[in-house]
Amino acid sequence: MWPRLLRRAPLAALLALTSACGEQGAAPQLQLITTACAGLPPLEGVTHLRLRVTGEGLSAPIERITPVDIRPEDVPEVPPGLGRVLEVRGYTGEHTSAGWVVSVGRSRPFDMPEKGAPAEPIRVTLRRVNTFVPLESTAEPGSCLELTGPRAGHTATLLEDGRVLLAGGFRFSPEGAIETLTSVEILDPGERTVTFVENPGPEAAHRAFHTASVLMDGRVALIGGEVQGAGGPATPLSTAAVFDPMTQRVQQFALARARSRHAAAADITGRVLLVGGVGEGGGVLSELEGVEPAAGRSFSVPTPLPRVGASVVLAPGAERLVVIGGSDGSALSREVLTFAFNGSTFSPAGPSVLLRQARRDAAVAAFGDGQRLLVMGGYAGVSPEDSARPVAASELLDLGTEAPGASVGPSIVPRGELCAVSLPGGRVFTSGGRMPGLEGGLVSTGVTELLTPTENPSGGVLGMAPVEPVRYLHTCTPLPDGSVLVAGGVELLEGSAPQLARGAYLFMPVPRD
Repeated sequence: MWPRLLRRAPLAALLALTSACGEQGAAPQLQLITTACAGLPPLEGVTHLRLRVTGEGLSAPIERITPVDIRPEDVPEVPPGLGRVLEVRGYTGEHTSAGWVVSVGRSRPFDMPEKGAPAEPIRVTLRRVNTFVPLESTAEPGSCLELTGPRAGHTATLLEDGRVLLAGGFRFSPEGAIETLTSVEILDPGERTVTFVENPGPEAAHRAFHTASVLMDGRVALIGGEVQGAGGPATPLSTAAVFDPMTQRVQQFALARARSRHAAAADITGRVLLVGGVGEGGGVLSELEGVEPAAGRSFSVPTPLPRVGASVVLAPGAERLVVIGGSDGSALSREVLTFAFNGSTFSPAGPSVLLRQARRDAAVAAFGDGQRLLVMGGYAGVSPEDSARPVAASELLDLGTEAPGASVGPSIVPRGELCAVSLPGGRVFTSGGRMPGLEGGLVSTGVTELLTPTENPSGGVLGMAPVEPVRYLHTCTPLPDGSVLVAGGVELLEGSAPQLARGAYLFMPVPRD
Protein backbone atom coordinates (compact mmCIF):
# COMPACT_ATOMS: atom_id res chain seq x y z
CA MET A 1 0.00 0.00 0.00
CA TRP A 2 1.23 3.50 -0.84
CA PRO A 3 2.26 5.45 2.29
CA ARG A 4 -0.24 8.08 3.37
CA LEU A 5 0.59 11.70 4.10
CA LEU A 6 0.30 12.33 7.83
CA ARG A 7 0.75 15.50 9.88
CA ARG A 8 4.19 14.36 10.92
CA ALA A 9 5.18 13.64 7.34
CA PRO A 10 8.80 13.17 6.22
CA LEU A 11 10.63 16.14 4.78
CA ALA A 12 9.38 15.46 1.25
CA ALA A 13 6.43 13.21 0.53
CA LEU A 14 6.90 11.95 -3.01
CA LEU A 15 3.84 10.87 -4.95
CA ALA A 16 5.52 8.85 -7.69
CA LEU A 17 3.30 7.25 -10.25
CA THR A 18 3.68 5.70 -13.65
CA SER A 19 2.56 8.15 -16.32
CA ALA A 20 -0.87 7.30 -17.66
CA CYS A 21 -0.88 8.33 -21.31
CA GLY A 22 -4.07 9.36 -23.03
CA GLU A 23 -5.66 12.05 -25.12
CA GLN A 24 -5.75 14.39 -22.14
CA GLY A 25 -2.10 13.88 -21.24
CA ALA A 26 -0.45 12.20 -18.28
CA ALA A 27 -0.25 12.68 -14.54
CA PRO A 28 3.09 14.12 -13.40
CA GLN A 29 4.87 12.97 -10.27
CA LEU A 30 4.30 15.31 -7.34
CA GLN A 31 6.85 16.03 -4.63
CA LEU A 32 4.82 17.67 -1.86
CA ILE A 33 6.86 19.20 0.96
CA THR A 34 4.72 19.54 4.08
CA THR A 35 7.11 20.22 6.95
CA ALA A 36 8.07 23.43 8.74
CA CYS A 37 11.01 24.36 10.96
CA ALA A 38 8.88 26.67 13.14
CA GLY A 39 5.23 27.50 13.73
CA LEU A 40 2.28 25.36 12.72
CA PRO A 41 2.95 22.65 10.12
CA PRO A 42 1.22 23.35 6.78
CA LEU A 43 -1.09 20.32 7.22
CA GLU A 44 -2.15 21.17 10.79
CA GLY A 45 -5.97 21.21 10.72
CA VAL A 46 -6.14 20.35 7.01
CA THR A 47 -8.73 17.78 5.92
CA HIS A 48 -8.74 18.24 2.14
CA LEU A 49 -6.35 19.27 -0.61
CA ARG A 50 -7.29 21.06 -3.79
CA LEU A 51 -4.97 20.46 -6.75
CA ARG A 52 -5.19 23.09 -9.47
CA VAL A 53 -3.29 23.17 -12.78
CA THR A 54 -3.05 26.29 -14.97
CA GLY A 55 -0.95 27.12 -18.02
CA GLU A 56 -0.76 28.17 -21.64
CA GLY A 57 -3.65 26.96 -23.80
CA LEU A 58 -5.84 25.83 -20.89
CA SER A 59 -9.21 27.57 -21.15
CA ALA A 60 -9.99 26.69 -17.53
CA PRO A 61 -7.93 25.36 -14.61
CA ILE A 62 -7.81 21.58 -14.12
CA GLU A 63 -8.91 20.87 -10.55
CA ARG A 64 -9.09 17.87 -8.26
CA ILE A 65 -10.25 17.65 -4.62
CA THR A 66 -8.57 14.95 -2.52
CA PRO A 67 -8.45 13.95 1.17
CA VAL A 68 -5.36 15.11 3.01
CA ASP A 69 -3.94 11.58 2.77
CA ILE A 70 -3.41 12.06 -0.95
CA ARG A 71 -2.66 9.08 -3.19
CA PRO A 72 -0.75 8.93 -6.49
CA GLU A 73 -3.94 8.42 -8.50
CA ASP A 74 -5.33 11.67 -7.05
CA VAL A 75 -2.91 13.75 -9.14
CA PRO A 76 -4.83 14.92 -12.25
CA GLU A 77 -3.72 14.28 -15.80
CA VAL A 78 -2.20 17.36 -17.42
CA PRO A 79 -2.44 17.99 -21.19
CA PRO A 80 0.77 18.59 -23.16
CA GLY A 81 1.83 22.22 -23.23
CA LEU A 82 4.10 24.92 -21.88
CA GLY A 83 4.20 26.86 -18.65
CA ARG A 84 2.09 24.54 -16.52
CA VAL A 85 1.81 25.44 -12.82
CA LEU A 86 0.53 23.00 -10.20
CA GLU A 87 -1.01 24.64 -7.14
CA VAL A 88 -1.94 22.77 -3.96
CA ARG A 89 -4.24 24.31 -1.36
CA GLY A 90 -4.90 22.88 2.08
CA TYR A 91 -8.47 23.31 3.39
CA THR A 92 -10.10 22.80 6.75
CA GLY A 93 -13.20 21.03 5.44
CA GLU A 94 -14.66 20.98 1.94
CA HIS A 95 -13.76 24.12 -0.01
CA THR A 96 -17.34 24.28 -1.34
CA SER A 97 -18.88 24.49 2.13
CA ALA A 98 -17.48 25.83 5.38
CA GLY A 99 -13.83 25.06 4.73
CA TRP A 100 -11.18 27.70 4.38
CA VAL A 101 -7.65 27.80 3.05
CA VAL A 102 -4.86 27.45 5.62
CA SER A 103 -1.90 26.55 3.37
CA VAL A 104 -0.88 27.06 -0.26
CA GLY A 105 2.00 25.97 -2.46
CA ARG A 106 2.78 26.43 -6.15
CA SER A 107 5.30 24.78 -8.45
CA ARG A 108 7.70 26.48 -10.78
CA PRO A 109 6.34 26.53 -14.37
CA PHE A 110 6.97 23.22 -16.12
CA ASP A 111 6.38 21.82 -19.61
CA MET A 112 4.31 18.70 -20.30
CA PRO A 113 5.67 16.61 -23.20
CA GLU A 114 3.47 15.24 -25.98
CA LYS A 115 3.71 11.80 -24.43
CA GLY A 116 4.23 10.79 -20.84
CA ALA A 117 5.17 13.07 -17.97
CA PRO A 118 8.24 15.13 -17.03
CA ALA A 119 11.16 12.97 -15.93
CA GLU A 120 11.59 14.91 -12.68
CA PRO A 121 8.89 15.20 -10.00
CA ILE A 122 7.04 18.51 -9.76
CA ARG A 123 7.95 20.06 -6.41
CA VAL A 124 5.38 21.99 -4.38
CA THR A 125 6.14 23.37 -0.91
CA LEU A 126 3.07 24.04 1.23
CA ARG A 127 3.19 27.17 3.42
CA ARG A 128 0.73 28.53 5.98
CA VAL A 129 -1.11 31.55 4.58
CA ASN A 130 -1.22 35.14 5.87
CA THR A 131 1.66 34.68 8.28
CA PHE A 132 5.45 34.86 8.25
CA VAL A 133 7.31 31.56 8.21
CA PRO A 134 11.06 30.92 8.06
CA LEU A 135 12.55 28.69 5.41
CA GLU A 136 13.47 25.17 6.42
CA SER A 137 17.06 24.14 5.65
CA THR A 138 17.59 21.32 3.18
CA ALA A 139 20.98 20.54 4.73
CA GLU A 140 19.55 20.38 8.27
CA PRO A 141 15.91 19.16 8.16
CA GLY A 142 13.93 20.61 11.04
CA SER A 143 16.24 23.63 11.33
CA CYS A 144 15.43 27.08 9.98
CA LEU A 145 17.60 28.51 7.22
CA GLU A 146 19.50 31.60 8.31
CA LEU A 147 21.39 34.14 6.27
CA THR A 148 25.12 33.87 6.85
CA GLY A 149 25.03 37.30 8.42
CA PRO A 150 22.24 39.81 9.11
CA ARG A 151 22.32 42.96 6.99
CA ALA A 152 20.41 46.20 6.37
CA GLY A 153 20.56 48.87 3.68
CA HIS A 154 21.15 46.07 1.17
CA THR A 155 19.41 45.08 -2.06
CA ALA A 156 17.51 41.86 -2.81
CA THR A 157 17.06 41.01 -6.49
CA LEU A 158 14.93 38.21 -7.90
CA LEU A 159 16.86 36.23 -10.52
CA GLU A 160 15.30 34.51 -13.53
CA ASP A 161 15.72 31.05 -12.00
CA GLY A 162 13.86 32.00 -8.81
CA ARG A 163 16.89 32.62 -6.61
CA VAL A 164 17.37 35.92 -4.77
CA LEU A 165 20.65 37.88 -4.74
CA LEU A 166 21.19 39.81 -1.49
CA ALA A 167 24.06 42.26 -1.96
CA GLY A 168 25.97 44.61 0.28
CA GLY A 169 24.39 46.59 3.10
CA PHE A 170 25.83 47.21 6.54
CA ARG A 171 26.14 45.72 10.01
CA PHE A 172 26.93 47.09 13.45
CA SER A 173 30.33 46.56 15.02
CA PRO A 174 30.53 45.40 18.68
CA GLU A 175 30.90 49.10 19.56
CA GLY A 176 27.73 49.96 17.63
CA ALA A 177 29.46 51.60 14.65
CA ILE A 178 28.22 51.05 11.10
CA GLU A 179 30.40 48.80 8.95
CA THR A 180 29.71 48.35 5.24
CA LEU A 181 29.55 44.72 4.13
CA THR A 182 31.55 43.30 1.22
CA SER A 183 29.55 40.11 0.72
CA VAL A 184 26.67 38.76 -1.31
CA GLU A 185 24.37 35.86 -0.53
CA ILE A 186 22.32 33.90 -3.03
CA LEU A 187 19.19 32.50 -1.40
CA ASP A 188 17.36 29.70 -3.20
CA PRO A 189 13.84 29.46 -1.70
CA GLY A 190 13.01 26.40 -3.82
CA GLU A 191 16.10 24.40 -2.85
CA ARG A 192 16.16 26.04 0.61
CA THR A 193 19.86 26.81 0.47
CA VAL A 194 22.11 29.85 0.87
CA THR A 195 25.36 30.44 -1.02
CA PHE A 196 27.70 32.95 0.62
CA VAL A 197 30.31 34.92 -1.35
CA GLU A 198 32.57 36.85 1.02
CA ASN A 199 33.87 39.37 -1.54
CA PRO A 200 33.11 38.98 -5.25
CA GLY A 201 35.69 41.72 -5.98
CA PRO A 202 36.87 44.08 -7.11
CA GLU A 203 34.96 45.52 -4.15
CA ALA A 204 31.76 44.95 -6.14
CA ALA A 205 29.44 44.45 -3.19
CA HIS A 206 31.30 46.72 -0.77
CA ARG A 207 28.46 49.22 -0.71
CA ALA A 208 25.25 50.07 1.13
CA PHE A 209 22.25 52.22 0.19
CA HIS A 210 22.90 51.41 -3.47
CA THR A 211 20.42 50.27 -6.13
CA ALA A 212 20.26 46.97 -7.99
CA SER A 213 18.85 46.29 -11.46
CA VAL A 214 18.62 42.90 -13.14
CA LEU A 215 19.82 42.85 -16.76
CA MET A 216 18.29 41.01 -19.71
CA ASP A 217 21.13 38.45 -19.62
CA GLY A 218 20.50 37.63 -15.93
CA ARG A 219 23.35 39.66 -14.44
CA VAL A 220 22.71 42.26 -11.74
CA ALA A 221 23.98 45.85 -11.77
CA LEU A 222 24.87 47.25 -8.33
CA ILE A 223 25.01 51.02 -8.76
CA GLY A 224 26.39 53.72 -6.48
CA GLY A 225 25.90 53.54 -2.73
CA GLU A 226 28.31 54.34 0.07
CA VAL A 227 31.02 52.81 2.24
CA GLN A 228 31.56 53.42 5.93
CA GLY A 229 33.69 51.77 8.57
CA ALA A 230 35.18 52.12 12.05
CA GLY A 231 32.69 54.86 12.89
CA GLY A 232 34.00 57.14 10.16
CA PRO A 233 31.91 59.22 7.75
CA ALA A 234 30.01 57.64 4.88
CA THR A 235 31.67 58.07 1.47
CA PRO A 236 29.44 58.03 -1.66
CA LEU A 237 30.67 55.80 -4.47
CA SER A 238 31.21 56.74 -8.11
CA THR A 239 31.28 53.14 -9.34
CA ALA A 240 28.87 50.49 -10.55
CA ALA A 241 29.48 46.74 -10.70
CA VAL A 242 27.79 44.08 -12.81
CA PHE A 243 27.67 40.77 -10.94
CA ASP A 244 27.07 37.45 -12.70
CA PRO A 245 25.29 35.05 -10.29
CA MET A 246 26.23 32.03 -12.41
CA THR A 247 30.00 32.61 -12.55
CA GLN A 248 30.26 35.00 -9.57
CA ARG A 249 32.41 37.25 -11.77
CA VAL A 250 32.27 41.03 -11.65
CA GLN A 251 32.77 43.87 -14.12
CA GLN A 252 33.15 47.31 -12.59
CA PHE A 253 32.91 50.69 -14.30
CA ALA A 254 32.82 54.36 -13.39
CA LEU A 255 29.86 56.69 -12.97
CA ALA A 256 29.98 60.38 -13.74
CA ARG A 257 29.16 61.28 -10.13
CA ALA A 258 29.38 59.67 -6.73
CA ARG A 259 25.94 59.14 -5.27
CA SER A 260 24.22 57.21 -2.49
CA ARG A 261 20.64 56.84 -1.20
CA HIS A 262 19.41 57.60 -4.69
CA ALA A 263 16.49 56.12 -6.64
CA ALA A 264 16.76 54.13 -9.85
CA ALA A 265 14.81 51.95 -12.24
CA ALA A 266 15.47 50.25 -15.57
CA ASP A 267 13.36 50.61 -18.70
CA ILE A 268 12.38 47.60 -20.84
CA THR A 269 15.72 47.70 -22.69
CA GLY A 270 17.79 47.60 -19.49
CA ARG A 271 18.87 51.25 -19.42
CA VAL A 272 18.82 52.63 -15.88
CA LEU A 273 17.86 56.15 -14.81
CA LEU A 274 19.57 57.40 -11.62
CA VAL A 275 17.71 60.12 -9.74
CA GLY A 276 19.09 62.34 -6.98
CA GLY A 277 20.55 60.96 -3.81
CA VAL A 278 23.37 62.30 -1.66
CA GLY A 279 26.68 63.28 -3.25
CA GLU A 280 30.11 64.18 -1.98
CA GLY A 281 29.83 66.64 0.89
CA GLY A 282 26.36 65.40 1.83
CA GLY A 283 24.38 67.64 -0.53
CA VAL A 284 21.37 66.56 -2.54
CA LEU A 285 22.32 65.83 -6.15
CA SER A 286 20.39 67.57 -8.90
CA GLU A 287 22.17 65.85 -11.83
CA LEU A 288 20.39 62.85 -13.31
CA GLU A 289 22.46 60.10 -14.91
CA GLY A 290 21.71 57.28 -17.31
CA VAL A 291 23.48 53.92 -17.17
CA GLU A 292 23.84 51.12 -19.70
CA PRO A 293 25.13 48.35 -17.41
CA ALA A 294 25.47 45.79 -20.21
CA ALA A 295 27.89 48.12 -21.99
CA GLY A 296 29.62 49.26 -18.79
CA ARG A 297 29.03 52.96 -19.37
CA SER A 298 26.98 55.90 -18.16
CA PHE A 299 25.65 58.92 -20.03
CA SER A 300 24.50 62.40 -19.06
CA VAL A 301 20.86 63.40 -18.67
CA PRO A 302 20.53 67.16 -19.10
CA THR A 303 17.36 67.66 -16.99
CA PRO A 304 18.22 68.86 -13.45
CA LEU A 305 16.09 67.25 -10.73
CA PRO A 306 17.33 67.52 -7.12
CA ARG A 307 15.71 64.71 -5.16
CA VAL A 308 16.30 62.54 -2.13
CA GLY A 309 13.70 60.08 -0.86
CA ALA A 310 12.06 59.88 -4.29
CA SER A 311 10.77 56.72 -5.97
CA VAL A 312 11.48 55.64 -9.55
CA VAL A 313 9.44 52.87 -11.20
CA LEU A 314 8.68 51.60 -14.68
CA ALA A 315 5.27 52.87 -15.81
CA PRO A 316 2.75 50.01 -16.16
CA GLY A 317 2.41 48.93 -19.79
CA ALA A 318 4.77 51.61 -21.06
CA GLU A 319 8.43 52.30 -21.80
CA ARG A 320 8.50 55.34 -19.55
CA LEU A 321 10.11 55.69 -16.13
CA VAL A 322 8.17 57.54 -13.44
CA VAL A 323 9.79 59.73 -10.75
CA ILE A 324 7.52 60.25 -7.73
CA GLY A 325 7.86 62.77 -4.90
CA GLY A 326 10.90 63.23 -2.70
CA SER A 327 12.62 66.28 -1.25
CA ASP A 328 15.10 68.73 -2.75
CA GLY A 329 16.68 69.18 0.68
CA SER A 330 14.60 72.18 1.68
CA ALA A 331 11.05 71.34 0.58
CA LEU A 332 8.98 68.32 -0.39
CA SER A 333 7.88 67.85 -3.98
CA ARG A 334 4.44 66.77 -5.22
CA GLU A 335 5.70 66.32 -8.77
CA VAL A 336 5.29 63.06 -10.67
CA LEU A 337 7.49 63.21 -13.77
CA THR A 338 7.95 60.70 -16.58
CA PHE A 339 11.09 60.07 -18.63
CA ALA A 340 11.75 58.05 -21.78
CA PHE A 341 14.87 57.27 -23.77
CA ASN A 342 14.92 59.43 -26.91
CA GLY A 343 17.73 57.61 -28.73
CA SER A 344 20.60 59.33 -26.97
CA THR A 345 19.50 60.09 -23.41
CA PHE A 346 16.51 60.16 -21.06
CA SER A 347 14.23 63.16 -21.50
CA PRO A 348 10.89 64.27 -20.02
CA ALA A 349 7.94 62.52 -21.69
CA GLY A 350 4.33 63.54 -21.29
CA PRO A 351 2.59 65.88 -18.86
CA SER A 352 3.52 65.96 -15.19
CA VAL A 353 1.07 65.03 -12.43
CA LEU A 354 0.84 66.38 -8.89
CA LEU A 355 0.49 64.12 -5.86
CA ARG A 356 -2.39 64.89 -3.54
CA GLN A 357 0.06 64.66 -0.62
CA ALA A 358 3.71 65.69 -0.83
CA ARG A 359 5.86 62.91 0.63
CA ARG A 360 9.28 61.27 0.66
CA ASP A 361 10.43 57.70 1.39
CA ALA A 362 7.09 56.31 0.22
CA ALA A 363 6.51 52.87 -1.32
CA VAL A 364 5.15 52.44 -4.86
CA ALA A 365 3.66 49.36 -6.55
CA ALA A 366 1.32 48.51 -9.42
CA PHE A 367 -2.24 48.05 -8.14
CA GLY A 368 -5.53 46.58 -9.26
CA ASP A 369 -5.59 46.05 -13.01
CA GLY A 370 -1.84 46.69 -13.18
CA GLN A 371 -2.31 49.94 -15.10
CA ARG A 372 -2.25 52.16 -12.01
CA LEU A 373 0.42 52.92 -9.43
CA LEU A 374 -0.32 52.98 -5.72
CA VAL A 375 1.81 55.40 -3.66
CA MET A 376 1.81 54.45 0.02
CA GLY A 377 2.97 56.10 3.22
CA GLY A 378 6.18 58.05 3.45
CA TYR A 379 7.02 61.17 5.46
CA ALA A 380 5.42 64.61 5.29
CA GLY A 381 8.68 66.26 6.31
CA VAL A 382 11.82 67.26 4.45
CA SER A 383 13.73 64.58 6.38
CA PRO A 384 12.39 61.46 8.14
CA GLU A 385 13.08 62.99 11.56
CA ASP A 386 11.34 66.27 10.65
CA SER A 387 8.66 66.26 13.40
CA ALA A 388 8.24 62.49 12.77
CA ARG A 389 5.22 62.85 10.49
CA PRO A 390 4.55 59.59 8.62
CA VAL A 391 1.71 59.68 6.09
CA ALA A 392 -1.38 57.49 6.61
CA ALA A 393 -2.81 58.07 3.14
CA SER A 394 -2.16 56.34 -0.14
CA GLU A 395 -3.07 57.54 -3.58
CA LEU A 396 -3.61 56.05 -7.01
CA LEU A 397 -1.76 57.37 -10.04
CA ASP A 398 -3.41 56.76 -13.38
CA LEU A 399 -0.86 57.75 -15.99
CA GLY A 400 -2.27 55.88 -18.96
CA THR A 401 -5.31 58.05 -19.67
CA GLU A 402 -5.72 61.24 -21.71
CA ALA A 403 -6.06 63.16 -18.45
CA PRO A 404 -3.57 61.53 -16.04
CA GLY A 405 -4.04 62.31 -12.38
CA ALA A 406 -4.04 61.17 -8.76
CA SER A 407 -7.01 59.93 -6.74
CA VAL A 408 -7.61 58.77 -3.18
CA GLY A 409 -6.28 55.33 -2.29
CA PRO A 410 -6.76 53.09 0.75
CA SER A 411 -5.84 54.44 4.19
CA ILE A 412 -2.92 52.59 5.75
CA VAL A 413 -1.11 52.57 9.08
CA PRO A 414 1.09 55.71 8.92
CA ARG A 415 4.74 54.87 8.39
CA GLY A 416 7.63 55.64 6.12
CA GLU A 417 10.44 53.52 4.65
CA LEU A 418 8.05 50.60 4.33
CA CYS A 419 8.46 48.04 1.59
CA ALA A 420 5.71 47.11 -0.88
CA VAL A 421 5.36 44.66 -3.76
CA SER A 422 2.60 43.78 -6.20
CA LEU A 423 0.96 40.36 -5.85
CA PRO A 424 -0.93 38.20 -8.36
CA GLY A 425 -4.59 39.19 -8.51
CA GLY A 426 -3.99 42.93 -8.25
CA ARG A 427 -3.20 43.16 -4.53
CA VAL A 428 -0.29 44.94 -2.86
CA PHE A 429 1.70 43.65 0.13
CA THR A 430 3.28 46.14 2.55
CA SER A 431 5.42 45.48 5.61
CA GLY A 432 7.69 47.18 8.12
CA GLY A 433 9.01 50.73 8.14
CA ARG A 434 9.24 53.41 10.81
CA MET A 435 6.52 55.21 12.76
CA PRO A 436 6.39 57.55 15.78
CA GLY A 437 7.17 55.98 19.16
CA LEU A 438 5.34 56.74 22.39
CA GLU A 439 8.15 59.03 23.55
CA GLY A 440 8.62 60.82 20.25
CA GLY A 441 11.04 60.04 17.48
CA LEU A 442 10.78 57.15 15.06
CA VAL A 443 10.92 53.43 15.85
CA SER A 444 10.76 50.30 13.71
CA THR A 445 7.40 48.65 13.11
CA GLY A 446 6.32 45.22 11.97
CA VAL A 447 2.95 46.34 10.59
CA THR A 448 1.94 44.23 7.60
CA GLU A 449 -1.06 44.94 5.37
CA LEU A 450 -2.69 43.51 2.25
CA LEU A 451 -4.30 46.15 0.04
CA THR A 452 -7.06 44.66 -2.08
CA PRO A 453 -8.94 46.27 -5.00
CA THR A 454 -12.69 46.52 -4.41
CA GLU A 455 -15.64 48.09 -6.21
CA ASN A 456 -14.76 51.21 -4.27
CA PRO A 457 -11.85 52.78 -6.20
CA SER A 458 -9.96 53.32 -2.93
CA GLY A 459 -9.89 49.56 -2.26
CA GLY A 460 -9.68 47.75 1.07
CA VAL A 461 -6.96 47.07 3.63
CA LEU A 462 -6.48 43.88 5.64
CA GLY A 463 -4.14 43.88 8.60
CA MET A 464 -1.93 40.80 8.81
CA ALA A 465 0.24 39.27 11.54
CA PRO A 466 3.26 41.59 11.95
CA VAL A 467 6.75 40.64 10.88
CA GLU A 468 9.01 39.94 13.86
CA PRO A 469 11.48 41.30 14.68
CA VAL A 470 10.16 44.71 13.65
CA ARG A 471 12.34 46.34 10.99
CA TYR A 472 13.13 49.08 8.49
CA LEU A 473 15.89 49.36 5.86
CA HIS A 474 14.81 45.82 4.93
CA THR A 475 13.80 44.29 1.59
CA CYS A 476 10.65 42.65 0.23
CA THR A 477 10.98 40.43 -2.84
CA PRO A 478 8.07 38.78 -4.69
CA LEU A 479 8.83 35.12 -5.48
CA PRO A 480 7.57 33.02 -8.41
CA ASP A 481 5.25 30.95 -6.20
CA GLY A 482 3.29 34.06 -5.15
CA SER A 483 4.94 34.47 -1.75
CA VAL A 484 7.07 37.40 -0.56
CA LEU A 485 10.56 37.18 0.95
CA VAL A 486 11.26 39.69 3.74
CA ALA A 487 14.93 39.91 4.70
CA GLY A 488 17.24 41.99 6.86
CA GLY A 489 16.68 45.45 8.24
CA VAL A 490 17.18 47.36 11.49
CA GLU A 491 15.26 46.72 14.68
CA LEU A 492 15.00 50.11 16.39
CA LEU A 493 13.02 50.21 19.65
CA GLU A 494 12.50 53.01 22.16
CA GLY A 495 15.21 53.13 24.78
CA SER A 496 17.38 50.57 22.99
CA ALA A 497 20.35 50.73 20.68
CA PRO A 498 19.56 49.76 17.07
CA GLN A 499 20.40 46.21 16.07
CA LEU A 500 20.05 44.16 12.93
CA ALA A 501 16.83 42.23 12.49
CA ARG A 502 17.77 38.61 11.97
CA GLY A 503 16.01 36.11 9.79
CA ALA A 504 14.55 35.75 6.32
CA TYR A 505 10.82 35.07 6.25
CA LEU A 506 8.25 34.10 3.64
CA PHE A 507 4.70 35.44 3.57
CA MET A 508 2.18 33.48 1.47
CA PRO A 509 -1.04 35.49 0.93
CA VAL A 510 -4.30 33.60 0.84
CA PRO A 511 -5.66 33.36 -2.74
CA ARG A 512 -8.44 35.76 -3.67
CA ASP A 513 -10.52 33.14 -5.52
